Amino acid sequence: MTTVRDTGTDGSRLLRLAADLAAAEHIDTCRAELLEVLTRYESFETATDEIDRSLDTLRNLHREVPGLRTARAGRTAVFLPVNLPLYSLVLFAAVPSLAADSVTVRGPAATAEWHAQVLAVSGLGRYFPRLELVHTTRRTFIQDRVRDAATVIFTGRYENAEEVRRECPGALFLFEGSGPNPVVVGPRADLDASFERIVTARLFNGGQDCAGPDAYLVHTTRAEELLARLLATLAALPTGSYRDPLVRVGPVLNRGPLRDLAQRLDEVAHDVVIGGCIDMGTATVQPTVIVRPLSRHDRLVEFFAPVFYVLCYGGPAELEAFFARDEYTSRAMYASFFGEDVPALLYANSTVLTGRTVLDVERGNDPYRGYGPRANYVARGGPARRATTHAARPIPEAAHQGWR
Repeated sequence: MTTVRDTGTDGSRLLRLAADLAAAEHIDTCRAELLEVLTRYESFETATDEIDRSLDTLRNLHREVPGLRTARAGRTAVFLPVNLPLYSLVLFAAVPSLAADSVTVRGPAATAEWHAQVLAVSGLGRYFPRLELVHTTRRTFIQDRVRDAATVIFTGRYENAEEVRRECPGALFLFEGSGPNPVVVGPRADLDASFERIVTARLFNGGQDCAGPDAYLVHTTRAEELLARLLATLAALPTGSYRDPLVRVGPVLNRGPLRDLAQRLDEVAHDVVIGGCIDMGTATVQPTVIVRPLSRHDRLVEFFAPVFYVLCYGGPAELEAFFARDEYTSRAMYASFFGEDVPALLYANSTVLTGRTVLDVERGNDPYRGYGPRANYVARGGPARRATTHAARPIPEAAHQGWR
């Protein structure tokens, strides 16, 4: 194990970089063991992806060291998301610990044991000794760790973040939420080249990804072709136990929202063309496709499941109206366009991707884009400030934006 002393010298910086690389090499060496642990609750595809993203982040931490050396976060409390435990521990706990006196992390109760196993196998606790994972109730965590924290990092729902922020008004509060991240398939889309990318955006991690698209906006001239390909793909999609490396959809991690999801599927039952059922016993959501004209769209739902919500539009005016809705602008993050012109209004509040999805561009050392006030924000005491955040360096980015 590499020991790092916070002396502020060049020698200390080199030791720190050595430790970061050693952590990456340990994870790479333990890849098989990590895959065994991770595929308890996620697909082999997802587990491989999050290992690779974690390695990339750690191996490129030399880009973060100057900011981490100048930012001081004090005692830091972190709320982890339910999904992607290894990558989340790297982004929201290990890396911020370099700027903190201590980082205490709490994962969701449903995955507490899983997070502990991932931390143990990954060795992150050895290479980032200021990191501590605790298993306690949310109320106890807030009382014992959050109220006295200098910095709080919260991942999850906006409403829950606001509740927690009220408990620590003096802390630097960094909220990492989610966005609609719609995918637009226009009349000029090359589906031969882009279909797999378009579908994977929703199927990644069995649909349990905050970056997954809440809606697919498909031009009426391409709807028939896209749907034919999509239905054929889903009909042949391996589902079941994630121990099978070919399975892409299995049980969901958090059973809590399933009843709300079932209610939503009942609401749109007339528009379901495949799937639409939930096995409450196994917590498995059938891959589902909902198809509506955009004119009948009522509200966006973060399904967090393998549900494709397809809205068919006829022209630019309909697209512009969709992107002007408060449900989009309040959570604006990314918007992916395939074969369609981008409405000018989007550039003011979104990161526009042409021919790509979030999975193609997200890197732990780069900014995680989100301009909607309910997508990401930074706050201390008063009103929250809309801000893009850095997944692996939220603390130094907040310092750069004038919060220190």
